[in-house]
Amino acid sequence: MEYAGSPFEIKQLSDSGAIEGLLAGFGNVDHGGDKLLPGCLTKTLASRSAPLPMLLHHDMQRPIGAWKEWQERSEGLYVKGALTLATRDAQEAHALAKDGALTGLSIGWKPTKTTHDAKGVRLVSEAELFEGSLVAIPMNDATRVTAVKAITGPRDIAELLQESGLSSRRAKAAAGAAWKAINEHQDETQADAELAAILTKATARLANIGRN
Repeated sequence: MEYAGSPFEIKQLSDSGAIEGLLAGFGNVDHGGDKLLPGCLTKTLASRSAPLPMLLHHDMQRPIGAWKEWQERSEGLYVKGALTLATRDAQEAHALAKDGALTGLSIGWKPTKTTHDAKGVRLVSEAELFEGSLVAIPMNDATRVTAVKAITGPRDIAELLQESGLSSRRAKAAAGAAWKAINEHQDETQADAELAAILTKATARLANIGRN
């Protein structure tokens, strides 16, 4: 499973927990070099009979609600849902979103049909959608993707950690350990999600350290 953040903001958030916004953008090249094409989510959405899980920071252990309505528009996938405010994590997410600390939406997805253009951009014509998360996107860097994408080996993990400020030696050591742990996990999908959540939090901390 991969993760794609977008520079789009939450459009509406009510005191009751109702929330809506653009969950995925079509036609723009993201930080990982992917471009979601219009219609790429049509098949997966048509096959879904249950609401789409809403998570906090792609953490499978922190569900905060559900996306119950969705519409593919020219600019991307527009969704409507509700935070389950009876839970502590949803209350936290609601408060952070109200204060402007959580303004971004990001998807957990898996590409099923892709090609590459002359510039090496991966064009995604079909993908499977697993969840939609509330994430923090720095306002001074709106195009920054606060998510983990395309983790296919320790090299990808090392590059991600180096981009966040870790030295090459430490990044390689950490990546090797992380990759070994993920491959020992029995449930591949859950393992990917857990690794993504850990690395997302780790890179955020590293970025903050680098700015201080």
